[in-house]
Amino acid sequence: MLGFSRPGSRGETGADPRQARQDGRVRQARQGTGAPGLLRRIRRSKAVLRAGVGLAVLALTATTAACSDESSTSGGESILRVTGAPTGPLIRNFNPYLTTSPVNLVGGSSMIHEPLFIPNTLKVGSYTPWLAKTWEFSADGKQLTLNLQSGVKWTDGQPFSAEDVAFTLNMLVKNPALNANGIVLTEAKAEGPDKVVISFPMPSFTQLPFIGITYIVPKHKWGSVADPGTFNDENPVGTGPFMLETWSAQGYFLKKNPNYWQVGKPKIDGLRYVTFNSNVSANLALSQGQLDWTGNFVNNIESDYVGKDPEHNKYWFPAIVPTFLSLNLTKPQWQNADVRKAISLALDRDELVRLAEQNQQPANKTPTGLVMPQHEPFLADKYKGVEIKQDVNQAKALMQKAGYTIGGDGYANGPDGKRLTLTLSTSSGFTDILTMYQVMTEQLKKIGIEVKVEPKATAEWIANLFVGNFDGSTFGPLAGAFTPFDVYQRTLAGYLTKPVGEPAFVNVVRWKDAETDKLLMQYAGTTDAALQKQALEGLQTIMAEQVPVIPLFNFVSWDEYTTKNFVGWPDKDNPYSVGSPIGPSSVLVATSLEPRQK
Repeated sequence: MLGFSRPGSRGETGADPRQARQDGRVRQARQGTGAPGLLRRIRRSKAVLRAGVGLAVLALTATTAACSDESSTSGGESILRVTGAPTGPLIRNFNPYLTTSPVNLVGGSSMIHEPLFIPNTLKVGSYTPWLAKTWEFSADGKQLTLNLQSGVKWTDGQPFSAEDVAFTLNMLVKNPALNANGIVLTEAKAEGPDKVVISFPMPSFTQLPFIGITYIVPKHKWGSVADPGTFNDENPVGTGPFMLETWSAQGYFLKKNPNYWQVGKPKIDGLRYVTFNSNVSANLALSQGQLDWTGNFVNNIESDYVGKDPEHNKYWFPAIVPTFLSLNLTKPQWQNADVRKAISLALDRDELVRLAEQNQQPANKTPTGLVMPQHEPFLADKYKGVEIKQDVNQAKALMQKAGYTIGGDGYANGPDGKRLTLTLSTSSGFTDILTMYQVMTEQLKKIGIEVKVEPKATAEWIANLFVGNFDGSTFGPLAGAFTPFDVYQRTLAGYLTKPVGEPAFVNVVRWKDAETDKLLMQYAGTTDAALQKQALEGLQTIMAEQVPVIPLFNFVSWDEYTTKNFVGWPDKDNPYSVGSPIGPSSVLVATSLEPRQK
């Protein structure tokens, strides 16, 4: 039966968080979900894995030398060598809430600042308890009680408590520029050392995963920070299994926390994060055995990586969230649904992912935009088995219906006589997306749309998207889409977006539709499975018939790793987590690894 209802509302627990991994059901009354979300939409790419720092350039020789000096077992210690997004030289900034801080780009956020609990995006409704060991919603969904782990200490020796959790949540809500998870609450209050009660202005079962993936910071340090949005946090204090020891512009080293609250963990001695200028240099280091864990697009991965050591070199790319062609709907030319439908029909998605992604990321061809196979049980009957297929003739007819005529130069002109031009932006480092845009240019030219491509520094591209200063771009639900509801709310919720000029982490296209908001609120405000199903089917219809965003492909969790030095990695046979080195779930992976016995 469709719907997200669950039999109860309590999170399962255990003294060791991973004891609850296999059936970590959150018996909340409605939304199950799962998976490390945090800024995963930003961090994806053939070139950079979505997120990056911008214009700085680091020479290939410098970066490869930085990771080749020390092996995974240097000096008898087990050191995991990691890279996430190639960024060039780093600035010393460990603020876990800034999308362009190194700890969010190269990796390491959750190794220092831990989440409350970790959803598994591959298994709707599955959670791993972390700093919170249990949680329970009130019957009306307006109150969430968190019961925290006891005996946890910050790396400066001070005790962790409910005050830290309450402070963190309240701080994020008061500083919208940091609230990428889109949390909405009235107040978070500590009730004793290990209990937090969160009050919401409306039923908020659907906020559970985004509360869970929030990184918690110490009140005794951050409470005196005047502006958290500009705080670099050069010497971070966390509860995590690792702590900062050394830093340079080429990378940083996180050593094992000797007082970590999970007894016996971690089993590895440290993490060495190395930055690269591009995926080319990162992948060269990977192929030469100088990295243990990465999250990049690797060209010809079977021959250039796996083939060099088939016994140990592995990868796992499960699809986790949809990626859309997102048009700025505040611009008149993109407000016509027939134009958006025409663009969708003009695209050959199979060709796009074959030429740009080498099929490592699968085409998203359902008109609902949901992620298959995990969202398949939630598809409305009328969309089961239905796929978007390229139909240039129908696309041309829709363009004509919208008032466009093809001129002698082959391009479409509107009633005002102006040529219809789509300017697509992305990071200059995202070589797969740039390739995809080249293919799109040819496909859309067939229906008269001129395409221009504007590569930008990653940080500039991201900032422009958030404030609405763009024409079109690939993008998807920021911070994760753990259920079909999350896909639609984080992509289309008009009540959560912001006016142009203000940063919007939700609904960057700024879709405004009363029926969409009504259905989203209907779903979020009930525990009735039939009403949830009705709302979800209505949202699928809006996606299919009005095409507010255009499905392109499903973003995967990029994860290349070697078992030569460490074992315990997640994979398709043991999917306890996605395997990306970036995001909240990476701490679950790191604490599951142990050195290979030799």
